[in-house]
Amino acid sequence: MADKIKAAIFDIGGVVVKSPFIAISQYEREHGLPANYINVALSKKGADGAFQKYERGEITHDQFTDQWTDELNEVAENNAAYKRYLARRHLDTRMVLPKETHVNGGVLFGRMMEVAKEPNECVVELIRTLRRAGYKVAALTNNFQNDATSGKMREEFFSGLFDEFVESSVVGLRKPDPKFYMHACNLLEVRPTEAVFLDDIGINLRAASGLGMAAVQVKIGREVEAVEHAKKIIQARGLYSARL
Repeated sequence: MADKIKAAIFDIGGVVVKSPFIAISQYEREHGLPANYINVALSKKGADGAFQKYERGEITHDQFTDQWTDELNEVAENNAAYKRYLARRHLDTRMVLPKETHVNGGVLFGRMMEVAKEPNECVVELIRTLRRAGYKVAALTNNFQNDATSGKMREEFFSGLFDEFVESSVVGLRKPDPKFYMHACNLLEVRPTEAVFLDDIGINLRAASGLGMAAVQVKIGREVEAVEHAKKIIQARGLYSARL
């Protein structure tokens, strides 16, 4: 028999607030780059990329924007990574790719943070409803300790919304590292099998599922659908009987 749900854990960008990937997609279209080209470039170095190091609080904002700009314009490496991405998805690898790019990492990051200022109200209301019903609620976010926008949002918007606010840039871990999820569960005093987890990124959800969490994907424009899915899980397995 499945454990009772006692807690809910929420990603921030793309879940509690609008997805920064919206800004990335817009930037790609404006600069004539293929869809997901920047996302592939962002992740091509794995845990050693500038974005990932910034999320763990290992470099300053200025170091990040300089390094990220360099990485986003490594055309040969990015094109090779993008061809691998196309092959994995059985798409046409003969697509004409850029011979040079002029992506400004600082400008792009600013636009991403601007989009992420807008809350997804249906998710915020779910958080408030769960806390009123007695559930423990945490944020588990890959974020940027040195970024002024992130700090302002923590103080003005997220203050009082969560029982625990778990940040990659503070802890020094980031999703999808299982230790980061376990850290959040320990703070909430629950087992992973007693938590529902909402995120927008597949690899993060798979890591949560691997620990036994009930994982719910939040897709751009389908936030209400994800909220209803989470409610069904909690109503079926929740510790508390309050109607959501």
